[in-house]
Amino acid sequence: MKLFPKSFDLSLYFIADPACCASRDVVAIARTAAEAGVTLIQYRDKISSKEHVWETARRMKTALAGTGVPLLINDYVDIAAEIGANGAHIGQGDTIPAEARGLLGPDAILGLTAFTEDHISAIDPAIVDYIGTGPVYPTLTDKGKPVLGPQRFAELVSLSPVPVVGIGGITADNAGAVREAGADGIAVMRAIGAADDVFACRALIF
Repeated sequence: MKLFPKSFDLSLYFIADPACCASRDVVAIARTAAEAGVTLIQYRDKISSKEHVWETARRMKTALAGTGVPLLINDYVDIAAEIGANGAHIGQGDTIPAEARGLLGPDAILGLTAFTEDHISAIDPAIVDYIGTGPVYPTLTDKGKPVLGPQRFAELVSLSPVPVVGIGGITADNAGAVREAGADGIAVMRAIGAADDVFACRALIF
């Protein structure tokens, strides 16, 4: 049985990464995405300095104020706590989930990347609120990671004690198959960040 300990909507999850925004301002795209119907935003930056990430995260939090869309920070749990973000998302090998929860507090949203049975069996639903699983389809972001496909994704979803977000190569054409495989939400990067029309993401909404 999956636990939904907090009230947040994973339906359309935008991972705002400046590397996937076609050289446009990631903060401006995040704000437009919130207006277009995205239900949760994660700021992810694997390239910039920590100082730059902190400043951009602060700007993004300000830009999203009043939209009702939660902001999570990827990897930098300390920055999420410092700027008062709604939570953080961590990967395997990053901050230990219990330590991240200790920094964020009990009310923050904490997500974890998990894409194997071992990852999922180690989840404590009292600490982790949801997982991101993929890549469901081939993607430019994680080229070396094995593609799951909808069937394998569904198998992992069935094992998870917390809600599951599908990620990786998801478009309006294949999002339905990810939902049918049991996803509680879908996460996209370039489908919004590099889109000519950010509002076209409405085709992805559950």
